Amino acid sequence: RVTLMVDVVHVRIIYFCRETFMVASSILRAIPHSGWAAVVAFTVMSTTVHGQAVLFSDTFDTDSTANWTVNSYVGGTTASGGSAVNSSDFFFDYSTAGIPAAPNSTGGSTRGLKLQANISGTGPTAGLPPGISVSPTGQSFTGDYLLRFDWWTNFIGGTTGGIGNAAGGSGSTQLSTFGILSSGTVANSVGSADGVFYGATPDGGSASDYRAYSVTAQSGYATGTTGVNGQNVYAAGSQNNTNAYYATPFPGGKTAPLIQQSGFPLTQTGTTVVGTPSFQWNDVLIEKNGPAITWTVNGTLLATTNTTSFATATKGNNILFGQADTSNGAGTPAATFQAVDFTVIDNVRVSAVPEPSSIALVAAIAAGMLPIVRRWRRPSA
Repeated sequence: RVTLMVDVVHVRIIYFCRETFMVASSILRAIPHSGWAAVVAFTVMSTTVHGQAVLFSDTFDTDSTANWTVNSYVGGTTASGGSAVNSSDFFFDYSTAGIPAAPNSTGGSTRGLKLQANISGTGPTAGLPPGISVSPTGQSFTGDYLLRFDWWTNFIGGTTGGIGNAAGGSGSTQLSTFGILSSGTVANSVGSADGVFYGATPDGGSASDYRAYSVTAQSGYATGTTGVNGQNVYAAGSQNNTNAYYATPFPGGKTAPLIQQSGFPLTQTGTTVVGTPSFQWNDVLIEKNGPAITWTVNGTLLATTNTTSFATATKGNNILFGQADTSNGAGTPAATFQAVDFTVIDNVRVSAVPEPSSIALVAAIAAGMLPIVRRWRRPSA
């Protein structure tokens, strides 16, 4: 039965590859035999990756507010739902802010999740900074899985230099946040975490622009291995956007959408500095493999967190997205800040990681195709 199953899969893959290769035969004839094996293996492995079981997805093309739990963090406590300080919009048409459709959107859709923090114009006078996080209601993801989504971060620029001002604008140094292993009912923000989450400033206005937090490091992990910091490694060896490592995923030189430039010329002109993720779509991948969690953006690994030595267990198996301020000071002028300082999340997808045995089987099938490919290429007499 096992032989029959493999033969059936083998035939289906051969048919798929045969049809694909025939279309491009004029190009593929030039590839040497060893190259064909690589092409076949890549095609089969890609099919396997894209065939991962989808555990959860939301494109926000329809209003899914009722399917999400909102946790607002104000004054050091979590309150369910939004507030005048923090806000969320699960059906935000981001084209109204001049933002193009996300790379993984279909049909040019421009609906997404919008998140904002500390937007009231008068920030708290004491306590931890405000923030907000949202989680799909009642979800629980176990085993190994991938969380992938499109991410855009927008911020208010300075009155001098606009979005090219390395210090940012009034109140602009906030964090876009995203993570896993949360209960889904507690706000994950600066100083508050019940899972593992990551964050990035939009403007490069902090000494720690790229950050990791967890239930055992609620104020965030620093670089180095002292104490709890040994649970997390920043791939750059630095958290600051000026480190050359961050230039690869975030080359800078981006401009705010034209509608923002014309509507708010005092702050939204200029170009972003190198190493900052703003005003561009970013492909984010958070992967859980056993106790190891990795955070990758635009194909570049940013951080790895290991939960093995957590003194306090994470509180759930849900995912989260958020926006968190890094200080209590509110952005001003309030109307401008509310219009241009936010995070957008789109095309959320949670997929199961294939078992190693499944990957090995596909690789074996791919390797077994080499003789067949060679027969296809045999020159006529």
